[in-house]
Amino acid sequence: MSSLREAPFKVGGIVEPPYFVNRERELEELAQALRGLSQNYLLLAPRRYGKSSLLHNLKLRLEAEDNLIVPYVNCREIAGYTDFYRITVGAVLQEYERKRKVAGLWKRFQVVFQERILRAARRLEELGGSLREVGQVYLRFREEEVDERALVRATFRFFRDITQEQGLRLVLLLDEFQEVATFNSYLFNVLKKEMDLPSAVRYVFSGSSMGLLSEIFLREQAPLYLMVGKYTMEPLAEEEVVAFVRERFRNAGMTLPKEAAKELHRRCGGIPFYVQKLGLIAFHHALWQRSRTVSPQDIQRAYETMLDELDGEFEVRWLARFSPLQRMILKALASLGEARLRDLAQHIGRKPSDISSSISRLKEMMILQKRTNGTYALVDPVFAAWLARSDAQSRE
Repeated sequence: MSSLREAPFKVGGIVEPPYFVNRERELEELAQALRGLSQNYLLLAPRRYGKSSLLHNLKLRLEAEDNLIVPYVNCREIAGYTDFYRITVGAVLQEYERKRKVAGLWKRFQVVFQERILRAARRLEELGGSLREVGQVYLRFREEEVDERALVRATFRFFRDITQEQGLRLVLLLDEFQEVATFNSYLFNVLKKEMDLPSAVRYVFSGSSMGLLSEIFLREQAPLYLMVGKYTMEPLAEEEVVAFVRERFRNAGMTLPKEAAKELHRRCGGIPFYVQKLGLIAFHHALWQRSRTVSPQDIQRAYETMLDELDGEFEVRWLARFSPLQRMILKALASLGEARLRDLAQHIGRKPSDISSSISRLKEMMILQKRTNGTYALVDPVFAAWLARSDAQSRE
């Protein structure tokens, strides 16, 4: 049994077992498909659903596969085509170096970024093969003999060439892919041509902006339409959360009754970030009170603390991301819980046609969801609770 001082939850960042919340079905479905290189995937989920952690744990699951490398790239680090080249090629090389235990390969390749052209060219000759080819294109780019388009073509060609040359399979995980959606369409046109070719390369794209990713993948006119299998992450089921949080408290020497675990799930709506954060706050409260049992009432008090802690972040998001009309819609839904378009428009004193485009935009931002019964609701129940509380406080 762990010490009471050891926190049983991890808030923020990428998590892996024992802090990672199961998602066994999603992991096994994706892993099985990618082992056989059956198709490329687009992984969609709102913020805080744990996309990056799912990709990380997918990578861990696939690491034991022979001749399969699984580089991970966070596209938030990519500001242009030169970044795309440098970061993706680097990720592939580092994974290849680790898998094949070729010490120092990435360090030797970095001369193309750091050394004088002549010295870098000599080192590339020593490396040979696909590394020489892709490095030479970058050296010519440094000398302004080729443009960014040639660099893009060389980058994707390198992925295909190194798998053929080294007898590898490659699954490239591109997280937060909406960050490159603002690039011109050339990147996606080249990517489409590469994905059409027979190769041992597959891509997993992930993101949290339905609108931006639709422009690339989901609309009929999109450059990569029908090129990927769409995989939408759902909130965690109650039984998954209940089992996870009870086990985490038990490992910390505390008891979380089933009803308290259900209350935690209900408050968080099954969103992994909030499960971790509310669990951690409840754990700390219990420590301060020298209690070894956490009740449903303790979870409720911890939830109020969580709303207080998120107040500043939510306030900035509220002011920066939403238009005045969008704020009216969100406040109304936070109060109503869910509503049809006509009822929502009536509630805020507008015509349905006046708010339909704002509703569509909020859906694309993955802030709103349309339920099977035709009503709209906020995706994030904690944000909805914060809005309702803020609105009530402003009326006092």
